Amino acid sequence: MDHLPLHFALSEALIVVAAICAVALTWRVDRWLAVGLAAIAVAAFVAVIRIAARMTGDIVILHEFLSQYGTIFGLGCIFGALLGWRAWLPPVLGAVAAALSMTFPEVHPLLLAALILVGAALVYRNTADRKFLAAGSFAFLLFAGLASMPFRADYPALGWHIFHTLVAVWYVLVVAFVLGSFSMRSEGVSS
Repeated sequence: MDHLPLHFALSEALIVVAAICAVALTWRVDRWLAVGLAAIAVAAFVAVIRIAARMTGDIVILHEFLSQYGTIFGLGCIFGALLGWRAWLPPVLGAVAAALSMTFPEVHPLLLAALILVGAALVYRNTADRKFLAAGSFAFLLFAGLASMPFRADYPALGWHIFHTLVAVWYVLVVAFVLGSFSMRSEGVSS
């Protein structure tokens, strides 16, 4: 596909706007959570530029690379932040997760699902109230991928828009329901 229609940039832009808001709101609470959220959205930012500028070539490869490995790196950072053990742990986990995914591409889907599901379990552990809502909100990212899958073969544009819209919703859910588990830690509840 040489040029994507401009409407594809709209759902990518939803992710970018939601991520900017989420990063701004999370930065003071937990910087590695904010970095992880930003890393996941970098591919959407590149996609908006790529589609709006009608670019092809290497930027397509960059977008695909960031979509896969930026997401894994970001989830690794978030996972490390959820553990809350050491300040150096989030970037190390992010880098290790991305390296594993690059070295063994066949484990990428399993690693993605594991980071999301175990991350949801950590959110459940770290949250005082509305534990299931907080954990479900974090796991919503997995739902976004699964909900859009049936449409990707026959209706790729619809699958694209469903997935990206649900990822934008995930950012809102993370801020609304998951951020509280980090706020509690910063107040000394679970250092």
